Amino acid sequence: LRQMTPRPLVVTHLPDVLPGEEWTVERLKVLKGQLDAHELSLGPIESVFWTDAMKTARPGRDEHIENFIKTLHNLRTVFPDRDPLVVTYNIMALDWSRTHLAWEHPNGARGLAFDNAAWENLDLSNGLFLPGWGKPISKEEFDALQESYATIGTDGAWDAVGYVLQALVPEAEKLNIRLAAHPNDPPWSTLGLPALLTDAAAIRRLLALAPSPANGLCFCTGSYGALPENDVNAMLHEFKESVVWCHLRVTKTTNTKQFHEADHAVTDGDIDLFEVLRTLKDIGFTGIFRSDHGLDLLHETELEMRGYPAIDRYVANMMIWAYSKRLREG
Repeated sequence: LRQMTPRPLVVTHLPDVLPGEEWTVERLKVLKGQLDAHELSLGPIESVFWTDAMKTARPGRDEHIENFIKTLHNLRTVFPDRDPLVVTYNIMALDWSRTHLAWEHPNGARGLAFDNAAWENLDLSNGLFLPGWGKPISKEEFDALQESYATIGTDGAWDAVGYVLQALVPEAEKLNIRLAAHPNDPPWSTLGLPALLTDAAAIRRLLALAPSPANGLCFCTGSYGALPENDVNAMLHEFKESVVWCHLRVTKTTNTKQFHEADHAVTDGDIDLFEVLRTLKDIGFTGIFRSDHGLDLLHETELEMRGYPAIDRYVANMMIWAYSKRLREG
């Protein structure tokens, strides 16, 4: 990161702290020391994860909410000058999901892909795990998760989200922290689990649960763009006051509920990234972006977590930066 030009903010989190536990001041000071040692600055936190108890109104959620609030206060203590301080979270029943982690493109590059038919036919007898998730889910845990969501239903899941946000948002507002909700990826229900944040109607519902500048959006063009009904540029116009920061990536739909990650520069994907940047300029967006996912070049992620290759994301960051400069200069 230190070698990159322009030098980026660091999007990070504390992977050694389990969801529901407090991020302590001591642990956050270690993170700040690491950033300072490399002359880097903190960008958005991605993510402080919600627990299943928080998302499904199960026992333990109040304790987890209290620890989340403590984490917000500790973040502001250690990073007093970060303005605003952005904390991402997601309300997905699972985390982002793919059926292929190394789908091969015609030019030999590899990337993530999703085929809903294959996903719905997964063998869950031994549980479920994908890189990118914090931990594997056993069959027993998955069965319990399905039962929890079946018991409360989609409206009950939204009620649970509202309960949590109504506790978090006032505290975030006091601290000048903007919470940023990441959408479902993929943007539809799978494996009997609901997908809540998928389209404009869902965004309206989320924002209405706790109206405040602190209740914001991490706007992912890939997640929303993979749903053909979504007009990403129109959504950016409608929710311009709530878009805290952006994940800029391109998917390409190849069949019903089937897509793969595409090169950021393609113009025949589910979105045209240059037009998205033009929209961001038109709405006066001055927030933070990151290129997201991208393609694995030179087999660089053979031993790393799939989905987040360094080379292509750096190329994409430079491309987006150059596009933005062109737009600013007219």
